[in-house]
Amino acid sequence: MDLIQIDENGLHLVFEKTEDFGCKLLHFSALPFDERSLLHVHDRETGGLRLNTERYNLLEIMISGQNRPGERHGNKYISTSPGDRMKLVYFADKHNEFGRKLEIHMEDKTCGIETISHMQFYNGVQAVRCWTDVKNVGTEPQGLEYVSSFALTGIEKEGMLSTDDKMRVWYPHNGWQREMQWESYTFPQLGLARCQPEEIQRSSKVIGATNIGNWSTKEYLPMGLLENTETGSNLFWQIEHNGSWHWEISDQMGNFYIQLSGPTETESHWWKNLQPGETFTTVPVCVGSTLGKFDDAMGELTKYRRMIRRKNADNEKLCVIFNDYMNCLWGNPTTAKELPLIDAAHKAGCEYFCVDAGWYADGFWWDNVGEWLPSKERFPNGLEEVMDYIRSKGMIPGVWLEIEVMGICCPKAARVHPDWFFTRHGKKVHDRSRWQLDFRNPEVVEHANEVVDRLVRDYHVGYIKMDYNIEPGIGTELNADSVGDGLLGHERAYLAWLDSVFARYPDLVIENCSSGGMRIDYAMLSRHSIQSTSDQEDYLRYASIAANAPSGLTPEQSAIWSYPM
Repeated sequence: MDLIQIDENGLHLVFEKTEDFGCKLLHFSALPFDERSLLHVHDRETGGLRLNTERYNLLEIMISGQNRPGERHGNKYISTSPGDRMKLVYFADKHNEFGRKLEIHMEDKTCGIETISHMQFYNGVQAVRCWTDVKNVGTEPQGLEYVSSFALTGIEKEGMLSTDDKMRVWYPHNGWQREMQWESYTFPQLGLARCQPEEIQRSSKVIGATNIGNWSTKEYLPMGLLENTETGSNLFWQIEHNGSWHWEISDQMGNFYIQLSGPTETESHWWKNLQPGETFTTVPVCVGSTLGKFDDAMGELTKYRRMIRRKNADNEKLCVIFNDYMNCLWGNPTTAKELPLIDAAHKAGCEYFCVDAGWYADGFWWDNVGEWLPSKERFPNGLEEVMDYIRSKGMIPGVWLEIEVMGICCPKAARVHPDWFFTRHGKKVHDRSRWQLDFRNPEVVEHANEVVDRLVRDYHVGYIKMDYNIEPGIGTELNADSVGDGLLGHERAYLAWLDSVFARYPDLVIENCSSGGMRIDYAMLSRHSIQSTSDQEDYLRYASIAANAPSGLTPEQSAIWSYPM
């Protein structure tokens, strides 16, 4: 075998250049590559043992109209085409300000595509950031149905025991008021027990997790850990995306694999018609490995998260914030109610004071969000009076926003063009009496900028609790190849808008809140300095959420509610 061995930051990677110019990823682990300690399968023809690397594809990519001759059993993203026939062009080994970086260039001349698999190391961290570029260098459009950000076969090969006995997969269940609840399972407990001779093991069962829609963590956090109890090694990962994502573990031809990606056609209605000359880039993912227990892996992931996030003073100061919503005003603020709370927050030593929902509505505040003009009924002398009083007490004022939506009773919603909103089957998408704004539309971005600029300029706001309380589903059909393509475009446009806000106002603190913890992902948290961990109202039930929070995000980004006793 013609091998390329990479040893960096305690990680050991091995690539194989095959005789037919393929490129395989044979090994990714905190353990060195040692064939003597690997679980081989019996070769029926020779009666010996072999490490069958035929299916160890570095990249899986599926293009519409291409045959999949290999056996995959069901919806698994293996034996993809042209994934199975990608050829190595060159292997680049570089260094940049973060650390070492690998770029593996491959091509498929049949479809006329070129790909680059990126692997960015970070100095002193046992984790790598991975993503894939796909460029159409041909003359015809090519329909992308699936592109992996990371693919690794042979996840069970270290040690000699059966996968039934040594492999455990950990992943965090997530839900409203019950965030970050980790569970671990053996493969048989999830239905992926050995069912055939080792050399042909290939079932139709897939284990993993998927998110569909704009609430990126409504059922699971986009992360997990695979533990080998025999060798004491593990593989951990996170998908860094604020929308649809997918990871899966399954078997093929005697081996087990893991694959990480953003949106897919089968799960999330994503399909991209890649035009000649156009490049598509997958969502980034993090993959790492350590020797030791769960906490060792989370420690490396914490170091990595600190490396990739936006540098800001807020994560160093760790200020105390008073928010008037939970177990307090519950979205019914007035000047008369706020002033004594401001006095009490000042006395308690708070450094920020946030006026939560309702400040813009005379009555019911839920379905008229979107214009963000202060209620004169609630604040007879203007919102400025409350904001100035907060400043006079030495605190920084803040307000609640839900900038990505407009309520069905919002006056401005009737004045704007329908292409401001998500649309499916020719109709605007409703959820909980709100419409989803599409941040691919420059007029929507202009509207969002006007709101933030006005709050900072006129009311001297230094803190925004940015909430998000709907799930608009699979996406939008407007100006998109598929509804999932529209959703992905919106999500990336929203991140670009966030970047522009922080560039204008580097000291502005924007809390990431989505009904509490419905978007705990590192697309958002690489920008935001603080994350709402839950809407949980019961401090006894909050205990497990608070304890598990450092696994989902860095401790200094975790906003934990404190309750009056």
